[in-house]
Parts: sequence; C-alpha cells; structure tokens
Amino acid sequence: MKTLIIKFSTLILVILMAVSCNKQPIMFGTSMAVVGFSSSSLTMRENDSVPSSTKIYLGAAANADPTTVTLTVSTEGIDVPAVENTDYTLSSKEIDVSVGESSVTITPIDNDVFTGDKQFYLIIASNSKGYSISDQDTLVVTISDDEHPLKAWIGTYDVAAVSYMSPGNYDEAWVVTTSPVPDDLTELKVVGIAGTDVPVIAKLDKENLTITIEPGQTFGNAYGYGTMGLYKGTNDLNLIEDEPLTGTLSLDGTIHIDFWGEKIVDGPYAGYVWDVFNTTWTKR
Repeated sequence: MKTLIIKFSTLILVILMAVSCNKQPIMFGTSMAVVGFSSSSLTMRENDSVPSSTKIYLGAAANADPTTVTLTVSTEGIDVPAVENTDYTLSSKEIDVSVGESSVTITPIDNDVFTGDKQFYLIIASNSKGYSISDQDTLVVTISDDEHPLKAWIGTYDVAAVSYMSPGNYDEAWVVTTSPVPDDLTELKVVGIAGTDVPVIAKLDKENLTITIEPGQTFGNAYGYGTMGLYKGTNDLNLIEDEPLTGTLSLDGTIHIDFWGEKIVDGPYAGYVWDVFNTTWTKR
C-alpha cells in the first residue's frame, strides 16, 4: 500500500511540474488601461514666478501604446471663473502620455486688479487610444489673487507672546497663519494660536493701521484644560470681557497686540485666567 501511495504521489508531482513549466503570463489587456489626473485639485498664486504643473497618468502594461489625451476647460457653476489667456495659459490641450505620468503646465497671469480667487475645471475629454478614463477626470484649479487689500498682513507669522504672569518663565511662541475671509475684505482668519487649528476672526483697519478681535472667540483646547477664549486683559491679570482686543499694524506686515488675555471657558477649570500676553507678530 505504501509503495502504491509513493508511486501515485510521484506521478502527481511530475504532472504539476510539467504544468508549472508551461504557465502562461498574465496578460494586461488594453481594456484595463486607464488615464486620469494624479490629483483632484491644484492651487497657485496669481503672481507665482514659476508655472505650476499637474500630472496625467496612464496606468497600463509596460508595453502599452502611448495615448494623446485631449483636455477641455469649463467654468460651469463657478462663482468667480478664471478665463483662459486672461487669467492663465495652458502649455497644451493635447498631452502625449506614455505608461506612467506626463505633465501639463498652467501659468497664471498677474494683474493689478483685485477680483478675489478664481477657479476653473480642467477636464480629460478623450484620448486617442480610447483607453478608459478614470473617475478622477477633473482637476479643480484655483488661482489665488495677490491683490487683496490686506495682503501685507496675509501669510505666516512667528508670534512672540510675553507673559504678564511671569515674564521669561511663561512666555509662549506660536506659528500663526492669516488668510482672507471670502465675504469681507476687512477681515482675516487667524489659525495657530497656541498651536491649535481653530480659527478666530480679526478685523483690520488699513487706513488707521489697527487690528480688532471681538471678545469671547474661542480657539480650542490649547493647553489640555478646556476650551480657551480670547479677551482683553490687563497687566494685573484681570480681563475686561466686554471690550475687544486691539492692536496696531505696520506696513511691513508686523502686528502688535498687547493685553492678549486667555481664559478657560468650559470644563472643571472654567473661568480660570490662563495668562495675559504682550504679543508681537513677525511675518515670515
């Protein structure tokens, strides 16, 4: 019986080896080839000196034929549309794409008129080989306007916050970004206070070079004891909760806000004054 089993097993092994030696490679048919954008959005500044590029890929077998991708643009449904050859130019609307990725270059056109950020859609309309087109067939392109009236104070800041509670011991340093508020050209969104990602809104008076932050705005649980609120403080660590924080602006982008008061507004430590700071914001 054992001899029969051994002979039978040997026969199966020989057959399997013969089959394995005649395996056919897995074929990647052209029906499986696909073209698409490598990302779904692209943002550039109007005054960028270097054009921006986006990638179009062809996913297929290594020996698949290249294809020519035809692009179209659309602004349907966009509130502030970007106009080709007025707000931007394209390197081409027909891009030769081999297996892998190819690029299309978008060059913004700078002007001296503030219109707000503009957008357009770049769409893969077809390709010469009739390959499938990915669901990611549309790129949303945003051109950021650099003529905002508050542009001197839009950007990234290093903030030195000097403590009134214990100068030198409780001082803090933050990295804060400011960005436009779409519906109000006098306001900026401020993110990064004490390391949080919760924004507060500041109103800037360009004529009088002042900045105002309404009291009671919260900026998240910055220190682990509860949500923090902003108020006008005093040098003896009291808060004037019905008055806004105010500061001054410099034309070089520097911001100075004194008596920056912070209070915990919820949780078991609600009502506790965290500190009052004298803050200097230096633009990078």
